[in-house]
Amino acid sequence: MRTSLTIPKDLKSKLEDLAKKEHRSVNNLIVNALYSYVDDNLNSRNKNKE
Repeated sequence: MRTSLTIPKDLKSKLEDLAKKEHRSVNNLIVNALYSYVDDNLNSRNKNKE
């Protein structure tokens, strides 16, 4: 799914630098970061319910 996102120029530059160092696209870097954030938060919420 495609979406539009507005981010600060300095953040975009940092994302590009990280993506280049990790030999991946900025899109892939962002998707993986979002998955990690969501999974971590869902897991911590599920642990708190136990």
